[in-house]
Amino acid sequence: MIYTTKLKAATSSIFLSLLVLPAYAAAQSLPSAPISSYNDIVLLLEKAVQWMYQIFFILAVLFILVAAFTYLRAGGDAAQVKKAQTILKNAVIAIVIALISTAASVIIQNFINPHN
Repeated sequence: MIYTTKLKAATSSIFLSLLVLPAYAAAQSLPSAPISSYNDIVLLLEKAVQWMYQIFFILAVLFILVAAFTYLRAGGDAAQVKKAQTILKNAVIAIVIALISTAASVIIQNFINPHN
């Protein structure tokens, strides 16, 4: 019981630090001047999307690890194996959707402004 509590605390600490570190690193490159033009707003939105994208992939990797851990701890229990497979399937689908949406964003940007 104590081991489980310590494991949950350690996992929570690692999870929170993985969420905060990409945002902290990306914040170092934000412009220090106030927003003064349309390009500044676009830059700010692009940075926000990059943060969300990084957080999303960290969460996806964590879900894959949870699925692997659930599968390893299943011990032959069919319900646990099915649960692990469902978690893994959902994580992979989420990654595919994120990659497609990012590619669609780039295609749309190139269509709107082909000179960049």
